[in-house]
This record gives sequence, C-alpha cells and structure tokens, in this order.
Amino acid sequence: MNTIVCNTLSGAVSEYTRHDFDSLTATHCAGVDGLFAFGGDNDAGLPITTELRLPATLRENTLKQQIAMVYLSMRGQGEARFTVFGPGQSWSYPFPLRESDQTRCPVGKGIRENYLGFGLSTPYGQAFTLDRVEVMSVKSKTRRV
Repeated sequence: MNTIVCNTLSGAVSEYTRHDFDSLTATHCAGVDGLFAFGGDNDAGLPITTELRLPATLRENTLKQQIAMVYLSMRGQGEARFTVFGPGQSWSYPFPLRESDQTRCPVGKGIRENYLGFGLSTPYGQAFTLDRVEVMSVKSKTRRV
C-alpha cells in the first residue's frame, strides 16, 4: 500500500507508505480511506520523515578512499542521520543540527571503498533546509584492491 507522487514543476518525489491514493490535486488526495488535505507538520499524528539518497559513484581514481569528515550547510533543529552506502553494506551516523547552520558528521575510519553513495534522513520529522554536503576524503597511498 504505497503511493509515489512526483511534483512535475520541481521534480520532488514523495512516497506515502500508509495510504493507497488513487487520485490527487495540488491540495488534496483521495483513496478508499477518504479525502485528505496536503499540508501540516505531521501525517495523521506521525512525523513526516525525510530520506535523501544519492547513488553510489566511482570516486576520482582507483585508489581506495577513506572519509575524513562530512560537513553540511543545513538549517534545522534536533538530530539528523548521515548514511554512507558502499557496495553491499551501509553505515549510518547521527549528528546534531546546530544554530550556526553549519555542522559536521564524523564517520567511521574503517570505510575504504571506491564506489560510495550518501544519504541523509531526519527520522524525527523535523523541518530542515539543506544547502550543501561536502565529503572530505583521504586517498590511500598504495591500496587499490
């Protein structure tokens, strides 16, 4: 029972996992459960969580890479979660959102991969604005395999 909605003007995609909508307008959606209005800070009393995921891509060269730190220009309150996706596994790290709108997320030092993807989530549903994600990596001097 999932419905995926795409905003054709902005390209933003939303997935509704608790409702099976079969029609929608800019302000309302409907399904067998009734008519619902878009808007508000929650989804029928539950937080609206956000999950962004970038695809895994090959880093600049074939040397294995280690992530030194992740810096984020992000406005909001509370705690968010940064995830590193490697081939076959992922690692997640919570980090606080700061009043300065700049924050950092230390990640595990044992991640050494060529293909890395990244994700960001707000599991408690708080509002945020993300302007930049900067992943600082350190190249191995010799390790390729």
